[in-house]
Amino acid sequence: MSKPDMAELVKGVERTLADKMTFGLSDEQHFQQMAGMVAADASASYVGKVSFAGQTSSGAFQVQFNADGGSGYSSTWPQWAFEQAKSALLGDKKLWVIANGSPFGSNLLTVLILSTRV
Repeated sequence: MSKPDMAELVKGVERTLADKMTFGLSDEQHFQQMAGMVAADASASYVGKVSFAGQTSSGAFQVQFNADGGSGYSSTWPQWAFEQAKSALLGDKKLWVIANGSPFGSNLLTVLILSTRV
């Protein structure tokens, strides 16, 4: 996918996640509602844990992301996403990864650290 196309996908996800307000929902219900909105944008959405995050001698940022349900994805992530993965790993938190396809580094649109309640 070209950079302009990817940029449009990122903008679409940002619009979907921006300025949403809900009342009377639990954290899990709120998350489910937001995930449904992202899915409507035709972006792939994954929740899971990071099993490793580090940097190679060449400077690349490597992450192993294991989606709930059993699929594991190991790839080079951009630094902005790697920082979220590293924080989630150190804090024993889950990540919500929104991607253009499988959650490999080149497909990432948004990476969010989730509360332990979700």
